[in-house]
Amino acid sequence: MKKSISLLVTTLAFSLFLFSSFTPERNTIPQKTKLPPSVITVTKNFTTSNGLPAVATLTYTTGQVYSSISVTIQGEGSIPLTSVSHSTGTIYADRFKGYKAGSYYEYFVDVLVTGNPTIGWQIAEVGAEAVVI
Repeated sequence: MKKSISLLVTTLAFSLFLFSSFTPERNTIPQKTKLPPSVITVTKNFTTSNGLPAVATLTYTTGQVYSSISVTIQGEGSIPLTSVSHSTGTIYADRFKGYKAGSYYEYFVDVLVTGNPTIGWQIAEVGAEAVVI
């Protein structure tokens, strides 16, 4: 009898040890984390009046006013832009103008940005007039 009780106790202890390592998976609810707003970049390719390829780039964060706008003409570099007008309403229309003297041409750039923080922003119009120096 002692032998069977000893065997039973040993089996019970081994079983407890073995099954104690198996714990049920806990269902945890993930904490809601606030995702950082995503950065959106809009580009528009165009050609200057003298045939050079160029690109206008607009960067903004979701739900915000755009943070930067730039125009780059191949072989001439970036054109500094200045805000010249802003119209309010359901959809804003912001006009930017820029000027740069190149090697043989002067470039006059005109960019129209439309949209609002809710629907996003786009480059509605862009053009670069090249004038021979």
